[in-house]
Amino acid sequence: MPRALVIAVVGSLAIARAAAAEPAPPPVLLDHVLTAPTAWLPEAGSVVGWTGLDHHGDGSIDLGYGLGGLAAVDVGADTDVRASTVAGGAPQPIALGRAGFRLGVPRRRLGAVTVGAVVGARATFAGDGRRVSDLYVVASAWLGPVRLHAGADAFDGKASSDGARLGDTIRPSFGAELTPPQYPRTTLLADVAWLPRFDGATPVVEYLAGGGVRYQALAWGAIELDVRAREGEGLGDARVMVRLDGVWAR
Repeated sequence: MPRALVIAVVGSLAIARAAAAEPAPPPVLLDHVLTAPTAWLPEAGSVVGWTGLDHHGDGSIDLGYGLGGLAAVDVGADTDVRASTVAGGAPQPIALGRAGFRLGVPRRRLGAVTVGAVVGARATFAGDGRRVSDLYVVASAWLGPVRLHAGADAFDGKASSDGARLGDTIRPSFGAELTPPQYPRTTLLADVAWLPRFDGATPVVEYLAGGGVRYQALAWGAIELDVRAREGEGLGDARVMVRLDGVWAR
């Protein structure tokens, strides 16, 4: 075997061993699991960002900022909401600009459990004339390798300024994260959330279920591989998505 190849192999093994021996950083805590919100607030002055792209080329991006450890604001764009041009037609993702605000209790320890609670609101500021807004409350609990999230989301949506309106519609949301102790950089994700869909000019609500895995490659960043399926879709219609997450503390 050529000496250069031997050196390269030995060097790669040494680097891999050093990386494995390195202590895992604390997990990146985000305001979402995949779609369902969490109650984790960023530290004061921290910047939180993520961006993703699915295998159909539909993407999303978001950037948030922690305010005093008690609140956070964010702005971004996503293609999570779907619409069809005619009632009963095949719905397609639409791009909407979204802005949000969250206010809550910073995470704190109660015995062996770390808990948090948040009230948040999101609204559409740009898009194709359709408007989506929601107000949600969510509580999170962290016990050992498991983080659980449960809440309620109140939606409203309008097809246009003078079009049909969804009206206040409340749905539950759930999420779970598991970081196996033997794989401290890897987190398994699962959640169920709800989103408006525009069926022609009529807004309705549909569920969105997802599962995935997040690998924390850096102390401040992680990469995800996720799968999400919507109400009325078969397994073959599920979307595979890659997402990058980052938290930059001041």
